[in-house]
Amino acid sequence: MSQTTTEQISHEMPPLEMEIPDVSLRMPYPPPTPYPMMGAASTEDMPRFAMDGEKLGGYSQYGIAATSGAENRLDVLTIGKDSAVYYKRWNGSIWSDWERLGGYCISAPAAVSRGENRLDIFAIGGDRSVYYKSWDGSTWSDWLNLGGYSQYGVAAASGGENQLDVFIVNWDGAIYQKSWDGSIWGNWERLGGYCISTPAAVSWGLNRIDTFALGSDRAVYHKYWNGSNWVGGEKLGGYSQYGVAAASGMENRLDIYIIARNGAVYQKYWDGSNWIGWNNLGGYSIAAPAAVTSAPKRVDTFVLGSDRAVYHKWYGVGN
Repeated sequence: MSQTTTEQISHEMPPLEMEIPDVSLRMPYPPPTPYPMMGAASTEDMPRFAMDGEKLGGYSQYGIAATSGAENRLDVLTIGKDSAVYYKRWNGSIWSDWERLGGYCISAPAAVSRGENRLDIFAIGGDRSVYYKSWDGSTWSDWLNLGGYSQYGVAAASGGENQLDVFIVNWDGAIYQKSWDGSIWGNWERLGGYCISTPAAVSWGLNRIDTFALGSDRAVYHKYWNGSNWVGGEKLGGYSQYGVAAASGMENRLDIYIIARNGAVYQKYWDGSNWIGWNNLGGYSIAAPAAVTSAPKRVDTFVLGSDRAVYHKWYGVGN
């Protein structure tokens, strides 16, 4: 990734005037830094993931987003040294170079695909609003400010073609949702809860969305939309340093991933009737992981190594 000056990027995502949040809604203590700075990499830092995983390079300030715009395709995004979004894709046989998409971001991005060869990406700008950019199959759109105010980052899911749902955590620690119905964006809606991380969101079926976030005890909590109501949140346990990632390799299957105290990736999954795990998958990451399904019964995972490069590993699920 190339370095870019502040002057070059200052007009791509300008800060907007906004009302100062009510300080009474602030969390009672400063939130933990989601993605702490780490020292230089060493061989011992990544004893397994760097060897049996695939190094995709790059340099990320925060974390990673991943989606799949078509079967056997992978789309990966991160935030470079210049705070811009960078993009890398797998076309089924080779990885592209990192492409700079611009913007000025202070969190890991989020990404989702709502149709064949469609990509929708989201990030938090310098004013902590949500910004949105999309790929229509031939060109990238300009950045659009969706408003809101996020403490951490942003999550996105698509419960059907041309549907988008975006999730953030506001000053009050609650999750807020904003939806696109194919023609207009709705208002921000408060879903409640109390979270200390960027949420995760995934859809395993039409009009079904599952969300996950860390509570104040750093355990994972689960809440889902069943097509008419929000249900939850259910405590799934675990202890995550950063955040949580979620993917679905088949209908009624959910796989979630966290980074535990030892820096390793841990997985828990829903088999259609029960939650199973946590399973230690090894590796070493300094940010929340990313996960996506690129083919039936397959989940691709991505982590940020202590060298701040992106690493990739995939798993078969539901076999």
